[in-house]
Amino acid sequence: MWAGLRADLRLYRALRWPRGGGWPLRVFLWLGSPGLLVLAVQRLGHSYLVRRERHGWTPQTLIMRLLMAIGPRLLVLISKSDVASLAAFEPGVFVSDDGYLILGPRQVGSGTLIHGRVTIGVTAGGTLGPAIGRNVWIGSDSVIYGDIALGDGVTVLPGSVLSMNVSAGSVVAGNPAIIVRKNFDNSALRRSLSQDTAAAGLP
Repeated sequence: MWAGLRADLRLYRALRWPRGGGWPLRVFLWLGSPGLLVLAVQRLGHSYLVRRERHGWTPQTLIMRLLMAIGPRLLVLISKSDVASLAAFEPGVFVSDDGYLILGPRQVGSGTLIHGRVTIGVTAGGTLGPAIGRNVWIGSDSVIYGDIALGDGVTVLPGSVLSMNVSAGSVVAGNPAIIVRKNFDNSALRRSLSQDTAAAGLP
């Protein structure tokens, strides 16, 4: 859990202050970033579920359970977001400070950026949410749902509604979303918090 949070913090710092910064910036991020709170609560919940399954009820799992009674409520109050503890988030993920997130994927790969007002979850009556690869960029106001997989480096343009598998390096847009470009390198988008897709050569 802690290794994941440290990697998340490094990514947040790189996006906010590319020139770097010392411990005051790290403290500022921890105290002032609702997105980091979302990830902290998610990682705590996931760690609790894994630990309880492996070791049963121990003093550590009891303490984690008490924290989990508070964490999700704080999350809703502060960031207006809800995130599933069952999801497996790799280290080094960015979740927007803008909030209004409902996140229930199976997994999220490292290097992925999720902007504000995004919903990721299951279909009605379904049990499995999307599996999101590494270095995926998800624009604001997007909805991604169902037992689907997004390959590494996928770009989901803002406002997309996606319910199909997407191969690595593809760009999707629209409602319903379709593939509008293949073999796209989204690294420039993932190096900043800007959602100016036109500057990256996208529609």
